[in-house]
Amino acid sequence: MKFPSPFINNNSARMPLTILGIIMVIMTIAFTTHIDKMDREMAESLNSENTVNTVDNAYMYACADLARIINYAGMAAMKEMGETPVIVIEPTSEYNLSTNGNCNISDFNLNRAKGMIRYVMNRFIQTNYMYNSFDYRDVAVNVEPLTDWKEINIIPIYMGLDREIKPGLGNNTIDELMPDETYVTYWRVQVPVNLSIVDLETDEILYHEDMVLGNLITCRYPLLEQITYEYEDRLTSTGPLMMETTALAQGFTMGRGYFQYLFPGGPDNIISNELLAFIVNGALMVDQGFVFNSVDSNSILEYVMESKRLIYDEKDVDMGQVYMGIELNNDSFEIDPQADAAHSTGDFENATAALEEGLHFDYNATPIMEFMNNDSLVGGSKVNNMIRSIIPQVYSASLATGVTRDTTLEPGEHDGYEENYNIAEWGEPDSMEQIDTLVRDEYVPGNLYGEVWRVIWSREHVWRHAYEVEYACMKPAPAPVNFYWDTCYRTEYDYMTTIDVRVDIVNISLEAKENSFAFVHLDHVGFDLSTMNDVNDAFTSRGVEYNNYFVDPNLEEAYLQYKNEVYDQNKLVYIKDMGLNGVVELRSYSPDPPEWLYDEVRLIVDDITQQIRNDVHLDREINNKNYPLPGEIMNATAVDLTAKIKANQTRYVDKGAYFDGGRYLSASGKVISLVREWYVDEVLYQVDKQYGGAGRKIEEEIDNEFGGIGDVVREAQQISAKLLGGLMRFPLGVTMVAEHVMENGTHYEKDEMAYWDENVTLMVDMEPDFLRHDVFYDPDKDEWIDAVMGVDGKYVADPKLNPSPRVFIPLALQNINAFAEASTLRNGGLPVLPPTPSTAWILTTNFWTIRVKGTIDELMIIDADNECHPNPMFGHEAQVYSRKLDREIYDPATDSFIGDNMPMTFEFTTGTLIFVPAGLKGVGDKRGEGTNEKSIGAINEGWI
Repeated sequence: MKFPSPFINNNSARMPLTILGIIMVIMTIAFTTHIDKMDREMAESLNSENTVNTVDNAYMYACADLARIINYAGMAAMKEMGETPVIVIEPTSEYNLSTNGNCNISDFNLNRAKGMIRYVMNRFIQTNYMYNSFDYRDVAVNVEPLTDWKEINIIPIYMGLDREIKPGLGNNTIDELMPDETYVTYWRVQVPVNLSIVDLETDEILYHEDMVLGNLITCRYPLLEQITYEYEDRLTSTGPLMMETTALAQGFTMGRGYFQYLFPGGPDNIISNELLAFIVNGALMVDQGFVFNSVDSNSILEYVMESKRLIYDEKDVDMGQVYMGIELNNDSFEIDPQADAAHSTGDFENATAALEEGLHFDYNATPIMEFMNNDSLVGGSKVNNMIRSIIPQVYSASLATGVTRDTTLEPGEHDGYEENYNIAEWGEPDSMEQIDTLVRDEYVPGNLYGEVWRVIWSREHVWRHAYEVEYACMKPAPAPVNFYWDTCYRTEYDYMTTIDVRVDIVNISLEAKENSFAFVHLDHVGFDLSTMNDVNDAFTSRGVEYNNYFVDPNLEEAYLQYKNEVYDQNKLVYIKDMGLNGVVELRSYSPDPPEWLYDEVRLIVDDITQQIRNDVHLDREINNKNYPLPGEIMNATAVDLTAKIKANQTRYVDKGAYFDGGRYLSASGKVISLVREWYVDEVLYQVDKQYGGAGRKIEEEIDNEFGGIGDVVREAQQISAKLLGGLMRFPLGVTMVAEHVMENGTHYEKDEMAYWDENVTLMVDMEPDFLRHDVFYDPDKDEWIDAVMGVDGKYVADPKLNPSPRVFIPLALQNINAFAEASTLRNGGLPVLPPTPSTAWILTTNFWTIRVKGTIDELMIIDADNECHPNPMFGHEAQVYSRKLDREIYDPATDSFIGDNMPMTFEFTTGTLIFVPAGLKGVGDKRGEGTNEKSIGAINEGWI
């Protein structure tokens, strides 16, 4: 690995020997206990004290030597496995113990380690512990070779890794990006041993034991294996790499998009594949830093050089100057994604200002009110329609004529003439005179005008008196007489004519039955405003003053019309109608409202609109950083605006100016008051409805544009806001602290014997150092080779440069601006919500779908604190774990093919979004400037 000297300045990366001391203490206790047992057994069979001591010593030396060999065998296995890990398993390998052929890769490598340990130990045993080769004084220790690697047991030792480099700001870490804490860091290996001690003179077996020897392998291969697996898992389609790429791309989208929106001469393309390659490489290194607390040093150098060329537009970048100019802070190179985004525009100051302004766009109630007052909509504006609905309701009345009569009937004198014989018709009144007027009632229903009349009628009334008269008469009789005389009687009458007189006291009134019935539904509070008969002195015109002085006729026209056309015309008829007592002629009227009223109401609505414009502004804390998801920020906007409008609602409605003592001061005042009350309520309702609807619309578009991964993109947006809050670090071997923990991650207390901690410093070596999207990489030559188009329309490495068969494109990229072509806006974008009779244009949004596929040809992780492997020439070597293309890995123990090592690959789809205030400018990639930009790798992949 090539490390520039300025990057390496840490001499603390040395493994502490605490663990070895603990091991020795444990081994000593075990050996002492076992030797005590052996002494008792040997004392029974041997009489010579010297012989016993010799056997004891030989046993102890052999056990210690074998335990040491277990460690060396384990380290030899780990060295081999780290340099040539098996990623693709050979199913027929003896290390695959699964019955279905789907052996877990970790289990396979564990079995491989056991096989290697058996192989190395048997070589040592055959050389040193067979045929009396290990002799001590007059005895020899013999050990039988291990027969089956399956009998070897490996016990994992767990440690918790405390990293200095953590995703997030300060103690506010981003849990979704946090690597694991607990790892298998060491292995303790237990090996079954068949040991015997023989007398060299007699060849007699003095002692025999089947025992299990164990030792901790002082190499951190398990940590490197697990942490590299973890890094690979984080490169998957929905893993942290995708989220970190989204975060960095989102930073560029906002930085460049707001600059394009707010300043002339902004970038034509918000996201290009050149930028995207830079972003993906940055995300790869950011995640390396999170996982390993280290980034490949040459990758940092390449990243800085690319930023000079691409971000800072430096034409001739000198590697030496860049190399010498790199400054490390706490062993890390720091980047500011938002500053890079601003610099990429070519106008850092304005771009920075645009980003600041863009993060605090004042999404307020103005578009809502403009929508409500938009007269160009089909059918007219919502406000106009409501005004035109309320005015005729208030300027309406129901009027009737009321007749009540008090009748006095005075019959003529007719003493002695008791029987009614004939009554003449009353005919026309003898006299009619108005004797009084009625006072106008204050409230409705009530009398508006009335008169009291006395009406007198007279008629002839004939009475008679009946009496009997006697006279002689013949009556029939039986024959032969035939008749006889008798006395008969008859009734006769006396007649008398008198004059009856009727006097009616008639109250005839013009009654107001109902006025100004108005029904208004208030959507926000959710109830109906129903009001009637509450205009003070509604049928009399009066002067009013609003923006100017006016005369409000109120409902006087209805009164006059009814009085002239109905009341006065029918008054005498109804007075003379002797049978009429009640209400007649109920009529409804809609008098013409004053001509000035509509314009005056509009002026007052405009005044409220201006007040809300001046008063209600979005809290600056409600921005894309704090609310990265469209639904969240739109809902927060609705809540904030609603609270601020409600705080001033009484002032906006100003009901006291038009209403007093439970009654409106005039009909026009009632119209204005009702419109004001409705307007403020409707603004509140539409703020909640439209901003909430805008958030839902964008969320729907996210699901449409990122089919199947909408939730993942939303999660990435949330993380991006946290990740872009400050500087990001590319650490170079920052030391971590590992503490011994239980399997579940529980830490031991520092005073417990099982506790120890140690430093872990990892180094990363990545090839190629920087993944490029526009050329081929030749791993055999470590060179970049230009691409040329082949006959099939796909790209190949330029054959003139003699590429090796292993050339490949490290990075395939595609970015698509979703609304560039279909949008009618200048720079593109989707109106949200598009203006219709029921929706307001709240804001404009745009999306970029990003697709990435990449290959890291080689990734090597070096344990710089664990130089554990003896090297005859250089003393010791560090443990490594290497991922690269290495086919046909053979097992030294069996000389059999066990599988392949493979490079790391990654592929994911994500996206970025932006939204700006409503307007014809929009934001997005300009048409014809790469709205569907595909790299050569994407073309070769056949991406549409």
